[in-house]
Parts: sequence; structure tokens; C-alpha cells
Amino acid sequence: MSSTATTFGDTGEGDDILDAAIAQELETESSAVASGWRRIAYGILANRSLTITIAGLIIFVFFSLTTRQFLTANNLLNVIRNLSLIGIVAVGMTYLLVAGEIDLSVGSVYGVLTVIVGLLVSTVGVDPWLATLAVIGLGALIGVVNGTIVTRFGIPSFIVTLAALTAYRSAALIVSGQKPSVTQGEGLFYQLTGGSIGLVPWLIVWLILVGGIGGVILSMSKFGYHVYATGGNLEAARNSGIDTARVKIVCFALTSGLCGLVAGLLWGYLHTAAPVTGTGFEFRVIGAVIVGGVLLSGGRGTIYGSLVGAIIIGMITSGLVLMGFSQDIGDVATGVLIVSVGALDLVVRRGATHGLRMLNI
Repeated sequence: MSSTATTFGDTGEGDDILDAAIAQELETESSAVASGWRRIAYGILANRSLTITIAGLIIFVFFSLTTRQFLTANNLLNVIRNLSLIGIVAVGMTYLLVAGEIDLSVGSVYGVLTVIVGLLVSTVGVDPWLATLAVIGLGALIGVVNGTIVTRFGIPSFIVTLAALTAYRSAALIVSGQKPSVTQGEGLFYQLTGGSIGLVPWLIVWLILVGGIGGVILSMSKFGYHVYATGGNLEAARNSGIDTARVKIVCFALTSGLCGLVAGLLWGYLHTAAPVTGTGFEFRVIGAVIVGGVLLSGGRGTIYGSLVGAIIIGMITSGLVLMGFSQDIGDVATGVLIVSVGALDLVVRRGATHGLRMLNI
């Protein structure tokens, strides 16, 4: 009897050990699956281009379901047409912010260059192609001046371009005599700026060209690497032989030069140059870049993200108008979005970085 009891006792103890081992194995497998999902989640959160794309799709679906006219071809083309000028300058602003600087004067520079295009064409009689090239060059020169002041004298770009914002806005009013310039607008120039290829406006084509070229240079060229290095760690970039002052000046010139390009495009599209052109433009450009994931401190960002940011701002503005709100409400929403994205990006990235470290990634 005792032998039998012992046998049964041993069997029960063995079953308990086996059950514990199976439970531990299942728990390990469950933990591995959970860790796998956490890896995916943290990876998505750490990928800014992916998160901004998902956010854009969510906003697109929301307005498509809440407004009848949002999903129409005319509205969508108008949204992209209206944000194309913002997107083009956002390409230059991306370079500048990645390099660790900022330009608050793009709206005023855009305005004064538009006035100059109008005067050259309507008053002086200059060919619109030459007038556009002239303001692109003038814009680049303005950027060189701003960049030189920032890099040579060590004055923060925020202060330099804030002063330029006021100066060039006043210059636009003075040069124009507070009167708009108008033209009939006929010829190839006006077809390639204000016209369309089938249903696709030429402004969208210009945006794709500028965005594509800018994206390739920033992500794949030696100069693009220098831009990231300059904004990521200025001293390390200098120590590695990069002329960081030249990099920043080129980025300033690029941004202001693109202001000249959009001035010519606007003239070709509207056939009018008003001295108040570009008011609030800097807010939308910088907003698009920030929403697109570019760090104000420099060293991180993509052209793709900035363009998606511009599209998001354009969709919000258009969608709210279609819902019965005013343009002013759209600007308020954009401001709230910028602050929210900045705060959320900081929190999410800290959490994602901590999570990836915990998972030894």
C-alpha cells in the first residue's frame, strides 16, 4: 500500500512540474508575441513619414465622410492648387530647418517679389520668363544677405528674418504705391503657370518637380548629407571639414529663391500682383514643415513629410470651409495642429525610444 501511494504521489508531483513547465512556455510565447507587437508599434511611432501619412489619410477620410463636396475632383484639385505655392517654398524651408535655421520673412519676400514681377511685366514690359528669372535671382540674393548676417555676425536667424519680415512687407507697399499690377496674360508663360495639362493644373506639376528634385538632393547627395550634419551637430560637422556657414547660406538662398519662383507662378496664375500678397504665408509654410516632422532644432526631416504636412493643412482649411466655418477658423485649427503635433511628437518619440531600448532594439 505504501508503495502504491508513493507511486501515485510521484505521478502527481510529475504532473504539477509538467503543468508548470507548459504554463511557463506558453507565457514565454505570449510574451514574445506581445514583444513583437510592441516592436511593430514602437517602430511605427518612430517612423515619422509613416505616422504623418497615416494622419493625412485619417483626415482625408474624415472630411470625405462629413462633407459632400470634399471628395469631388474640382475640390481636390483646388486644394492641391492652393497649397502648391506653400509646398514649393516648404521645400526650401525644410532644408533651412534641417540645417538648424529658420526664415520668418518668406511671406514678405514672396510679397515684394510678386510686386516686382508685376511691375516688370505690366509697366516696364519685360518678358514674364525673364521677370521670373530676375526675381528668383533677387530672392536668392536676399537669402544670401540673410544667411551671411546670421553666420558672420552670429545673430540668430529668428531675429534677422523677423526684421526682414517687416522691412520687405513695407518695401512691397512702397514699391507698388499700394496699388496692384494687372495684365491680360497671354502666351506660353501663362499656359505653363496658370493653365492645366488635361485636368491637372500646371501649379501641381511645378510642385512635383520642385519637391522631387529637392527630395533627391536632400536625401541622396553630398550636400544633403552636409545639411543634416550641420543641423544635427554643428561642431562635429565643422570638425569633419564641412563648411557649415556656406551650407546655411545656400539654404537661405534656396528658400528665398523659391519665393521668387512662386511669385512668378502666382503672376502667371492670377495675372495680378497685389502688395498684400504673402500675408500670413510664412505661418502656413513653417506650419507645413513642422507638421511634416522637421525638427526646429535641426538635423531631422524630409521633403516628403513637409509636402504631406502642406497637404494636411490644405485639407483642414478646405474641409472646415466646406463644413460652414470661416477661413479664420481654419487658421486657428492650423495653429492648434502645429502645437499639438509638436507636443505629441515629443511625447511619442520619447516613449518610442524608451520602448525600443527596453526591447533591446
